[in-house]
Amino acid sequence: MRGKPWVGLSVLCCALVVAAAMDVPAQGRWDVGIRDSYLKGIGSPDVWSAADAIGVSLIEVQINPKMKCQQLFEGDDTPYSVGTPDERKELKAKLAEKKKSICAFCCGYNYGKNPSDEEEVKWMEAAAEAARDLGVPIIMVPIPGAGGMTDEQYVERTKKFLGALVPVAEKTGVTFAMENLQRFNNRLEIVEPILQSLPSRKVGLAHDITNMYWYGYPLDKIYSLTEAVAPYVRYVHAKNEKYPDDKKNVQREPGWEYGKCATSVRDGDIDFRKILAIYAKAGYRGPVTIEDDSLGHHDEAGKKKVLDDDVKFLREIIAGLEK
Repeated sequence: MRGKPWVGLSVLCCALVVAAAMDVPAQGRWDVGIRDSYLKGIGSPDVWSAADAIGVSLIEVQINPKMKCQQLFEGDDTPYSVGTPDERKELKAKLAEKKKSICAFCCGYNYGKNPSDEEEVKWMEAAAEAARDLGVPIIMVPIPGAGGMTDEQYVERTKKFLGALVPVAEKTGVTFAMENLQRFNNRLEIVEPILQSLPSRKVGLAHDITNMYWYGYPLDKIYSLTEAVAPYVRYVHAKNEKYPDDKKNVQREPGWEYGKCATSVRDGDIDFRKILAIYAKAGYRGPVTIEDDSLGHHDEAGKKKVLDDDVKFLREIIAGLEK
């Protein structure tokens, strides 16, 4: 027998204690995933064979307040829900059969005109219980709109809403991750005070750097923005844009020509080698989930070709990070 096994165990325990004290994530594993809805339209009859066709086993699954997996398709049907133990057992068996895993649940919530978040917190708690049972580590929370709210009102409400999820995360072991989205959460003056108020190993950031590019930030600011939020990152999306040369390094209106300029992860303006290296330096190891908004430019064969290349390109980068 080589060495003393308890020595290695002691070192590992110490490392985890240090990580906890610094509020950084313990080491995970890099991999490439894809959102369930982005597997539609590539010529496959169901979500499982579509994932196989582009070589991924991780799928981000959208669930609605009724706990239905509304984009997890088989033919024209979306037969899976996660609201009851039996439904979760059925989906877990299917995932095992198809050799797939869910890298995250997506639970989008729009504040709208509702002054109370009580029902949505209950939904998030139910989603976290389902995630725990299915081995899903992350619940991504896009908060896409807040009409009529001032910056200050948005920050305070979001602190309160996400703060109510901290005990849910503690109870279930599932991490919540707010996505940087639209006109509020793509701005550091908004997102930083929210994230600083939370224990980031319980409630952190789902970062999509191209959403910040969508917001209008010049390309030469994109990497420093990533560095600013990287310590909070608990989940990652990947897509890209290719703007005209005279628009790359100027402040644009949010959403300017976004659909027209969407392109593959490899071919866009943002250098994902730099982006993933920034995440890695901050301690992130986890899924990089494809959300390629250029697919609408292509036919069935073209969509598959783009997704194939997205997967290969991201894995090339990850292989370099792991050396």
